[in-house]
Amino acid sequence: MQRAVEIVTRGVYALSGATLLTMGFTVIALGTGVLPEWVHDSIFEMGHGDPFTMHLIQETGTLWVLVGMLFVWFARHYEHSLKFHWAVVFFLVLDAWVHWFTAFGTFEHEPRAVINAIPLFVYLVLGLLRLRESGPQTQAARG
Repeated sequence: MQRAVEIVTRGVYALSGATLLTMGFTVIALGTGVLPEWVHDSIFEMGHGDPFTMHLIQETGTLWVLVGMLFVWFARHYEHSLKFHWAVVFFLVLDAWVHWFTAFGTFEHEPRAVINAIPLFVYLVLGLLRLRESGPQTQAARG
């Protein structure tokens, strides 16, 4: 079971890393003319064409690249990833929170709020399985 959890977790890390790297490099490339028109226009539509918002989207893209690289690194160095994994769970709790409770003081109960919480549950379950699989002997060896 431990090997299965490792394989699935490494796969989830690799998929997360690839997704974040793709999204990050895509929004960073907005002003270069290399993106297909429909991709460029879709991103500008999300940002409402506002220069400040578009700049924030590109800055967010630089963070996606950083985090994507971390995911790829930890997929390759799984044995060092447990603390990173729980940091990701904490981040995903915060991300779910801002999708459930808006900045305008309302509780969001639309399907997108539930969909945005799916990564939290995936990473939480994988983290709990990792803890269960590590057992007291492995935790004592770390201590």
